[in-house]
Amino acid sequence: MGAAPDRQEYAFADVGVAKRLARRGALIPGSELYGKAFESWVFHELSALCAYRELDDELFYWRLAGGTEVDFVLGDMRLAVEAKASARIAPHHLRGLRSLSTEHPAVGRRVVVCLEPRARRTDDGIDLVLPATGPAGATVPISRPWGFVRDLRAE
Repeated sequence: MGAAPDRQEYAFADVGVAKRLARRGALIPGSELYGKAFESWVFHELSALCAYRELDDELFYWRLAGGTEVDFVLGDMRLAVEAKASARIAPHHLRGLRSLSTEHPAVGRRVVVCLEPRARRTDDGIDLVLPATGPAGATVPISRPWGFVRDLRAE
């Protein structure tokens, strides 16, 4: 995953390994650790989906000098994704995606993966999507429920 030169971001293949190495406790919804695990899960699902769809694009991290950031940008900015482990998305959660579209007006789809009760679209076209759940609350891979990825094709 690419990053601004002054900061690198890494994603472990297994969030449990990172948790163990950091000697952290349980994943508690609302905690910082829970948010990092959610972001890591979204990264791995997007990576798997890109491989499955045979997309040559890489996932990058985007950040302005002032600190505004977007978690994942696919290829030449055709898709920008924020991962927010929140059940209520507020305007400050959307700041990165809005800044990205100001800096790069040709950015494609802007998406927030979140835990809100239902999917919706903001007035300025940002899609809030939900991870689907299967039996007994088991999370279903994003390749199935997230319609925004069906338009991504290798070029």
